[in-house]
Amino acid sequence: MTSIEEHEHAADELIRDIEEKVRFHLLARRQRIVGFAASEAAVNLFAALLHKRNLIGPGTNINHRAFKSMKMAREQYGLGLPHGDELLMFLVAQEDFRDKLCYGKAKDESVVQEAVRNLFELKRLIESIQEGSE
Repeated sequence: MTSIEEHEHAADELIRDIEEKVRFHLLARRQRIVGFAASEAAVNLFAALLHKRNLIGPGTNINHRAFKSMKMAREQYGLGLPHGDELLMFLVAQEDFRDKLCYGKAKDESVVQEAVRNLFELKRLIESIQEGSE
């Protein structure tokens, strides 16, 4: 079973790896890795939030594929969270970035930067929800 701490540790590890790639100007050359890492980090951040709010049990896995569309995301995770639709929009966007960056031809670095920005906006939103205990 994955604990809150394990989700947070996984997200932190993935985010630190992405930050390293930003620092060393490797986003374009490592875009597939960034795409996978950003998607996985986003899902882990979301899972930790849901666990903290007791909205999912300790053995519940959240699959990134649940965020293929807003409709699918709402059906599975429309849990009445504060800023719920905004959270889901970031997660759906992250899944779209995963598809763009991880499959097919290499994309322009600006797409990778957008994926990273989206992840950090999601992270900030989750942190503000946790701090506000809305």
